[in-house]
Amino acid sequence: MDELDRKILSILVKNARTPFTEIAEQLGVSEATIRKRVDKLVSSGVIRKFTVELGDNAMRAIVMVKVRPGYNIPKVAKEIASIEEVVRAYEVTGEYDIVAEIASADTTSLNKTIERIRSNEGVGGTLSMIVLAIW
Repeated sequence: MDELDRKILSILVKNARTPFTEIAEQLGVSEATIRKRVDKLVSSGVIRKFTVELGDNAMRAIVMVKVRPGYNIPKVAKEIASIEEVVRAYEVTGEYDIVAEIASADTTSLNKTIERIRSNEGVGGTLSMIVLAIW
């Protein structure tokens, strides 16, 4: 990955819907160059997916997860990350093993997502926090 790839990624991280023509214009290269570079970033796994970031009106929560002794933490984290409304799952150090970031349309779906996390057989306990503001 070179400097041009890093600049392309920087633009796409801010807005994954930025047209390739606009990226090309900003970086002074052809649209075909951008298209080929993005295809390469996707095929190499640098870009895993293009996604939607919910606005400030979405319900958000942070769920800290303790994994039961004997269970594989990365496996449990991947299972949690695969739940539809989980934005990211982080393996962390400290009292908890995993931190899950959730974004939902409403409290009902947020609660269902938290219950899905809790129902994972490798989960020994959770601590959930509703996000009140994002700065």
